[in-house]
Amino acid sequence: MKYTAMAFEAFGDPSVFTKKEFDLFEPDDSQVVVKVEAASVNFADVMARKGKYSVAGPPYVTGLDFVGRVTRAGTEAGAVLVGKRVVGFGDTGSYATDLLANADLVFEIPEDMPVTTAAACPLLIGTTYALLTRRQKLQPGGRIVIHAAAGGIGLTAVQMAKQLGALSVIALVGSSSKIEAARAAGATEVVALDESPNYPEVIKALIPDGVELILNSVAGPTVQQDLEILKSDGQIVVFGMSSGVPGVVTTDQLHHSSRAVSGFSFGHLRRTDPKGASQIMEQALPYVTSGRIKFDNVTEYSLYDVAKAHRDLESRATIGKLILIP
Repeated sequence: MKYTAMAFEAFGDPSVFTKKEFDLFEPDDSQVVVKVEAASVNFADVMARKGKYSVAGPPYVTGLDFVGRVTRAGTEAGAVLVGKRVVGFGDTGSYATDLLANADLVFEIPEDMPVTTAAACPLLIGTTYALLTRRQKLQPGGRIVIHAAAGGIGLTAVQMAKQLGALSVIALVGSSSKIEAARAAGATEVVALDESPNYPEVIKALIPDGVELILNSVAGPTVQQDLEILKSDGQIVVFGMSSGVPGVVTTDQLHHSSRAVSGFSFGHLRRTDPKGASQIMEQALPYVTSGRIKFDNVTEYSLYDVAKAHRDLESRATIGKLILIP
């Protein structure tokens, strides 16, 4: 079976993408074949394109999550999904017309779910639910700071934190043009970094005794800034490095106040414990299907215009989620 994908032979800027045709392998006992309706664009794809995240190849086909329809299955167990409209995570890249996916990481959705919602939700909903309910666990009445809160993960995390009972959700956004999007998602307070780069001062004025949880996808010097507003027994969860620079913490900044810095990757969880990732998705998806979590800021691109989507994402001018439609 032939399929088309946007691939690249060497790492580099967005111009490396080209349209290529491939043979799709037969599904093994754990897999299904999916005809892709739309795929989402994630910052991890940008890092993979630059050679900073692992991706199979060359040629390389990136893309993590998708909405589509199952066309074939490797076993009778997976056959129940054939013909179903699903969201999920690919074993092969989702910047494509077709892909292979682990049947444990494919989830049936309503036929009438809008493509923008369906394409936007898998990685966003799985990551945010895991960030807020696993080891770190946001407590009802808790106070949380969310970095990059006008991006896809950020806007979803703001909504999820409110759903899980947060008292205060402080959203950090890159520019004042993004304030309204974060407020509309339910943020209690929004700090625009172009106006207030020293955000700990603003937050300390709002919450003098500090916050219990910080979600940080930026790292670099922001980790030290976060420590200025993290209360005793609080936790910073680092789940990305969009600044391109790792954050640095010394143990003496932690042990005397029982604070913690931890890391999380939903991709690592999917690779090492697909059934555990599946359980998280089963718990998280009802927030979307019930309408409690919404994706109001989604920008559509043609699959074959993926270079523009990457340029726009890297410009940091975008709000919400970007998706690709074959």
